[in-house]
Amino acid sequence: MAEQTAAGHADRLAAARRLDSVNKTSQVLAALEATLVTGQPLSIAALARRAGVSRRFIYDHPELRAQAERRAAETADRSAATSAASARVTLASLRADLANAKATNHRLDTELVGLRRRLGQLLGRDALADLDHTTVDVHATSARLAELEQSLFQAGEDLAQRSEELDAARQINRELLAKLNRP
Repeated sequence: MAEQTAAGHADRLAAARRLDSVNKTSQVLAALEATLVTGQPLSIAALARRAGVSRRFIYDHPELRAQAERRAAETADRSAATSAASARVTLASLRADLANAKATNHRLDTELVGLRRRLGQLLGRDALADLDHTTVDVHATSARLAELEQSLFQAGEDLAQRSEELDAARQINRELLAKLNRP
């Protein structure tokens, strides 16, 4: 009878361990799904933490580890395909944006040329209107211009003469210093 009691007790313990293992397995699978849905990186340590089991449990059940790795690879493949498709859409939208920007620039350049032309015409009219109101003495202006040109020419001549004198003084200074420095 003691053997039957011990055998019954062992059977109950084995059943409890199987039930615990099934519960932990379902927790790991649920954690795997949750991790993949949120897009978080998948590692055995993170999966074990999320499921509330030890890493050892997952490593002791190779079918769980294989399923986690397979599902992570499938998710990575889907993600890569999605990002490649979105990159094509992004490239197309960038090309469309570039074409629109070029058209806008062309339109604005054309408008700017027209506005500059219009501004020049208005400024020209204003300048002519100002000239009509004042009488310009052409002879006095020409005489003043000739006087200023003569002053400018004279100043240039004076500058050239002073530059020659300065160069000569420098040359004499160098020669004197050279004589003094000779033994």
